[in-house]
Amino acid sequence: MHVSLKASTTRYIPGLHTLRVYAALSVVVGHVHEFIPGWFLIDVNTGILRNLTLTGGGAVLLFYVLSGFLLTSILLSDKQRQPIKPLRFYERRLRRLVPAYYLVLAVTAGVSIATAPDYGIVFGRQFNALQYPATALFAAFIPLALNSVSGMISHFWSLSVEVIFYGLLPWVVRARFIPLTFGLVIGLRLLLLALTPVESPLHQIVLYLKVDALALGGLAACLWHYRRAAVERTLTTRPARIGLLVVLGLLIVAEVPAHVVWMDYAMTLVFAWLILNISAGHFVIENRFVRWLGNLTYGIYLWHMLALFIVGASGMAGVRVYPAVFGIALALAYVTYQLIERPILGERRPQAAPPRRTLPREMEGV
Repeated sequence: MHVSLKASTTRYIPGLHTLRVYAALSVVVGHVHEFIPGWFLIDVNTGILRNLTLTGGGAVLLFYVLSGFLLTSILLSDKQRQPIKPLRFYERRLRRLVPAYYLVLAVTAGVSIATAPDYGIVFGRQFNALQYPATALFAAFIPLALNSVSGMISHFWSLSVEVIFYGLLPWVVRARFIPLTFGLVIGLRLLLLALTPVESPLHQIVLYLKVDALALGGLAACLWHYRRAAVERTLTTRPARIGLLVVLGLLIVAEVPAHVVWMDYAMTLVFAWLILNISAGHFVIENRFVRWLGNLTYGIYLWHMLALFIVGASGMAGVRVYPAVFGIALALAYVTYQLIERPILGERRPQAAPPRRTLPREMEGV
């Protein structure tokens, strides 16, 4: 696939905000199910929510594919008008991610230090001086892979992987053969996994370094921009959509193990397939409330582990735990969005109903 082919115009894609919200909800449900019973010995009554959401690892992969697709789409559209300027891209990414990231990290660090003596079961031997400097340097996946990170900031690992991909992305899109360059990113990780002993620390670190999931999202964006007609003839037909629904149902119902390479690739490809179908106008579920929630998913993701700790420490049990955790995370995310994210991004007012002319910038990344 050569990028000299005429690309389709990048437009706002209804339905992708819904995927963001679903992925955020899946992460919250998965972590409530995983951490509260272990930390606080509380029954959370998982019930039907657990059966209707992805595992935490699956939700992260969905975020990755969606981020790779959206950001590559934006850069491909920009490339049609002017050369890609990496420094401008990095500046936008820093303003989008860093202020809220460091705010939540600082608050979580303070709570962790203050409560660690009383909640040894939460922190245990993993509460150490390595995890916070590594997380502050966007390298949280390293201590997590080495089993040396507290649960309160364990979720920051996925953002550090995104940052590495963002460093590569503008150069990939500037390349002459974009799909080949994405392929090199994917192949490099696979090569490192193949060459390192399974039990070695380096292998475990590379296992978490899932830049290939973002790259596959980028490849899906290339398909949509340069081979849209072929995609609609093959991957979005009625039989294909029926097959997609069956596979998605199996992934949602099954307890898919995390960090199994072939399973990660299977889920990633299915998510890319779903995003292409939504881009083609199928499976679109969206309204003003979902778009509003979609703008807050980054904050929800950042704050939800602290919210989980607050609810668990309160002694709350049963099904009430889920709305309590999500509600606290949502409230904190809303405040962060209004006071930090939106002003720094230069948005004068909330965009509850984004214009259909172009892909809205608030949908970038997580």
